[in-house]
Amino acid sequence: MTGIRRGLLLLALTVAVVSGGLGPAHPAQASFSKKVTAASMDIGTATVAAPSAVNGGLVCGRTSATLSANWTASTSAKIKGYMVSVIYSDGFVQTVDMPATATSWSKAAGLYTVQAYAIRYTVTTQTTYGWTAESTSTGWYTC
Repeated sequence: MTGIRRGLLLLALTVAVVSGGLGPAHPAQASFSKKVTAASMDIGTATVAAPSAVNGGLVCGRTSATLSANWTASTSAKIKGYMVSVIYSDGFVQTVDMPATATSWSKAAGLYTVQAYAIRYTVTTQTTYGWTAESTSTGWYTC
């Protein structure tokens, strides 16, 4: 009796699965007879303006030096700040983050560093939405 019950249950489940697959669960089949063209539009991307008129400076004293840079602020919207990069002639790059209102930076440095390597500067605009734009680099400065 148990074998017959199992066989009938298996047959009932098989019929339910097959008939359920043929029933209303199938996706609707339809055809469309009218075509509509979407309106055209232009999609543009914003550009980030790099700081302009970037000037560097290096004042050498007897025991120390002062590195400096100044620039004209970016004209882009949503400026988060600026990143000043001091690029050494051996390839080392030192960066300093500045607030959005900054247009100049300076720092004292050991005389050995600026006597051993030439330096130049770039300033990068940083936006609140993550885009950046780097200025052209200044010329090289040495003591």
